[in-house]
Formats: sequence, C-alpha cells, structure tokens
Amino acid sequence: MGEYDAGKLRRTRWTFQGKRDLVIRMRNWILCVALVLSCTPTKPKDEVVLPKVEPDTVVVSWSVISRSAGRRSTHVVLDASRELITTTRSADGTMMTVSRTVSQEEYSKLVGKLRALDCCSVPSTSEGRAHPEEAKPQLELNFGDIRCEIERWDREWREGVAQRCGFAFARLHGSGFVPDPPVDEPSP
Repeated sequence: MGEYDAGKLRRTRWTFQGKRDLVIRMRNWILCVALVLSCTPTKPKDEVVLPKVEPDTVVVSWSVISRSAGRRSTHVVLDASRELITTTRSADGTMMTVSRTVSQEEYSKLVGKLRALDCCSVPSTSEGRAHPEEAKPQLELNFGDIRCEIERWDREWREGVAQRCGFAFARLHGSGFVPDPPVDEPSP
C-alpha cells in the first residue's frame, strides 16, 4: 500500500484496490449498529397515580410526639403542592420549622412507593402502652382515593410493612424515623 506513481489514481493506506474505502465501511457499520440499538424497545415506565386533591391538602404526614424528656418530637407534612414542612421540638423545648418544595420526581416516587407498599393496610395498634415513655408515632395518608391514619407504638414501627412505609417517607424528609435501636424502652 502507500502512494502509486503520478499517472495512476493516488491511493492511501486506507483504500484497497477495487474496494470501497475502509473508513466508509466502518462508518456504515457504526451507523447500522446505532440504528439497531436505537430500535431496541425500552422498558415502559409505570405511571404513578398522583393524589387528586386540592394543592393545600396534606398528602402525607408523620408525627412523633415524644413522651420522654430527652427525646425530640417531629412533625413532617407534605402537601399536594409538594411543599414539605418539617417541625421539630428538641428535648429542651426549642422549636424549629423548615420547609422546601420537593421535585415532581421525588413526589411521584414517594406516592408510588407508598401505594405499592399498601401502607393503609397496616393496622393501628390496639394494645395499651407497655412503657410509660414510649411514643406513638402516627402516619397519615390522603391520596384522594385512599385515606388512612395509622398509629402504632415505637416498637411496632420497627418491622414489616410499617417500617418500610415509615422509612419511605423518612428518606424524603430526612428528619429521622423511629429510633433504631429503641430509645424509649429500658436497656436490657
């Protein structure tokens, strides 16, 4: 390969006598592969049924009112306009409120997760308090078509679907969930 004399067609090392240019072949092959890959079906996204409620309606609420002197209380509210308001009361009584707007993606993801977990199927507790300082956290959901309030003792929120429902919301608001390990129960 290389260059031929001046009377003949000049060929570079990228061309072969009587054949198409190698670069053109490679380009055509790459275009073909790109076309095949672009035609591959993508997995359809599941549509999340968002709450059909007024914008100022509370969609998800989480409350932990502490009965213990050394533990903070938390109340977190997410409304249909995607405003997330977190209010905490520290052990010394100091109150702090923070609000932010969550993204449409975060909102959809949370609603989809809570619906998929069927959180409203989690029963509220029916037993009496085992420990005098134990809190009874409450989760409230209002999706328009589904509405529930679930109250359970601290220890009852630590396992199963109840725990997954609580942690799904805690991941969004970042203000904690139910203590793990137990805070209000006496140490062994």
